[in-house]
Amino acid sequence: MKPVILFLATFLVGAVIAFATRTALHEPYAEPAPLVATAAPAVDPHAVHTAPAAVPAATVNTVCPICGMDVDPDLKPATYQGKLVGFGCAACPPRFAKDPDRYGPSALRNEVVKK
Repeated sequence: MKPVILFLATFLVGAVIAFATRTALHEPYAEPAPLVATAAPAVDPHAVHTAPAAVPAATVNTVCPICGMDVDPDLKPATYQGKLVGFGCAACPPRFAKDPDRYGPSALRNEVVKK
């Protein structure tokens, strides 16, 4: 019984020391800034979804003729009948290169090829 009492006493003394140390070293968070009404313009959270795609002015299409996605301005366009054709994803330029006569006319009309 004596070892149990000795253990509990040691545990309680250690817990009190740890609690006192933690309390002494505690730094509370800074008080949050008060909420002040500002005249900031309202931002439409859906503006990102409805914004038109940034398409290079040189491409004749805004819609990829292969996948139907908006033209990605970061992808290198292909030339078809002297005009630049844009693509929606990295998988589309190789498909266009294999069969430009299939996809080119649709690109010039800014349409997706019917499958």
